[in-house]
Amino acid sequence: MPLETAQVGFNGLLQWSATVGADPSGVAGLADIDTARDVNVTISVDKTEVTDRRSQFKRYCPSMIEVEVTATLTYNAASKAFIEKCLDRDVMTIAALHSTGSEGLYFTGQCFQSDIAQPLTDGMTISLSFCPVRQTGSGAGGAPVWA
Repeated sequence: MPLETAQVGFNGLLQWSATVGADPSGVAGLADIDTARDVNVTISVDKTEVTDRRSQFKRYCPSMIEVEVTATLTYNAASKAFIEKCLDRDVMTIAALHSTGSEGLYFTGQCFQSDIAQPLTDGMTISLSFCPVRQTGSGAGGAPVWA
């Protein structure tokens, strides 16, 4: 019987670009954030109640999809520009991939939460949270895509 292998874990490569495009997965110049760790992707679907009097039970249908990417970065010279963009709440292209050259989630987003910590055992760390944002106009960012 052949030995079967399974992909386990999530390397959680975080990438970004100041460029925004209609197809986030096609944006050129995505740069790795080497100090990112604990990268997490949360995708959840809201529910909308659609109950009527034909049933005694509540009924629901899927509604809007919420996407959030969280990560912790260690501050260094290489991550300085990205962290400044986050603190300034600039809109950018974000990619959360499994590893270099693999599939993942791409979206036009913005940093919505940032916490700065200065532990004794590590360099200054910043915990960040990103969500998709709405943009209009020429070159506006598109909806999140898995590519």
